[in-house]
Amino acid sequence: MAAVALDDGRTLAYEEHGDPDGVPVVVLHGAPGSRRFVPDDATTRSRRVRLVTFDRPGYGGSTRQEGRSLLDTSHDIAALADALGLDDFALFGVSAGGAHALGCAATPSLAGRLRRVGVASGPAPLDEVPGAWDAMPPHMRPTAEMARSDPGRSVRAIARYMQGWVDDPPSYLGDGGPAPDRAVLADPAVRPMLLDDVHEAFRQGAVGLADDLVASWRRWGFGTAEVAPGVLLWQGAHDTRAEPGLRYLAGALPGARLTVWPDQGHYGILPEWGAVLDALLAPVG
Repeated sequence: MAAVALDDGRTLAYEEHGDPDGVPVVVLHGAPGSRRFVPDDATTRSRRVRLVTFDRPGYGGSTRQEGRSLLDTSHDIAALADALGLDDFALFGVSAGGAHALGCAATPSLAGRLRRVGVASGPAPLDEVPGAWDAMPPHMRPTAEMARSDPGRSVRAIARYMQGWVDDPPSYLGDGGPAPDRAVLADPAVRPMLLDDVHEAFRQGAVGLADDLVASWRRWGFGTAEVAPGVLLWQGAHDTRAEPGLRYLAGALPGARLTVWPDQGHYGILPEWGAVLDALLAPVG
């Protein structure tokens, strides 16, 4: 693990994988998640990709940033890119990380450095998707509503709720849900990475996850119309977590392109990693 010192005194933990001389691709992990979410390294190397993963604040080795917003991530990524000499790179967000990727693509000072932006199984703004609040699980909605009026209290409620998984991180993965995700979780080439990822995600407790959820439940600070054109979207057909948000994004984001994997679920990014990299590296235009 390496770290970048930020202007506000925080540190941002990161790792590099793949080909050190390759095309840079920065990954935004899910929630919970960490810099240890690393898709197949052999595939990354075969595409000549320099893969950069990092812990968002409050996860793993990165200092917590209380009250952070989705747009705050763009400043952290800009600082990380500056430290690593990345003037032009692709950005990819998986699950909850997708919202942060869209925030980066809506930040003019950073968007110009992004050769491509991709999102797999990501959420959409609650305030834009018709019926999104009503579709939220009943046990989650009161805490999500609280995030609008008392975000600190919402963070504390989430942290209390998550304590059992903090004490036993592997239990968070459960049985994986639909059959394609169960297959990914059972894959001996993948499961150790996912276990490592969730252990690191909860290293500081549940504050990283809580801050992520509150940031996604609050107003995003930008609209989908403000996101730079050409975002690539992916979803597994068996992934119910990403509905209806991803379908909404496909229609609302300027020039977005959605690919649906018919035989995948929420973890589809892992078996489809090569195809995702091919799309991120394809010439623009």
